[in-house]
Amino acid sequence: MKKMIIILSLILVSSGIKSQGYTTNLDFFAGTWQYINETTNEEFTLILKKSVYINEEEIACLVGVYTYKVNGAVVTDTMDEFVLNKYALKMPVIIREMAISDSNKFRLMINDRKFNKFTVGSVIEIVSTSPAKIHWTLTEDEGEEVYSPGETIKPSGFSVPVNMILTKVSE
Repeated sequence: MKKMIIILSLILVSSGIKSQGYTTNLDFFAGTWQYINETTNEEFTLILKKSVYINEEEIACLVGVYTYKVNGAVVTDTMDEFVLNKYALKMPVIIREMAISDSNKFRLMINDRKFNKFTVGSVIEIVSTSPAKIHWTLTEDEGEEVYSPGETIKPSGFSVPVNMILTKVSE
């Protein structure tokens, strides 16, 4: 009986460890990424770190913060929000694996602080590993927004670029 309890305990512990594991591709995203467009004088910097997304279970994810500048002026800056113990859903950026077979595409969720909106239907994709490049694509979530009387209607679009290639600048 003791052996059975020990075996069951080991199975439960190992399954819990597996659910928190990070894939190689998810590890690839950890670090500092940058997009610079000299034509439009835009600069976007994204910092991503490993975390755990807690829903019904713990799921490996990355959380991040960003800053966006146009002509040197800050449009949006969430860099001061990086707290390692902060609940993942409260972070400005969350990246999770998608339930599709393409191991280079990941779900990108963003809390757009300036426009006060949250989107879950966006994608981030590995473009190349050497040099390390990712494709950031934001899309509006489908569906109708419901507003309470007196609530401010959210603007369409985002306060950051919606389609860009970022290059990794540091681990």
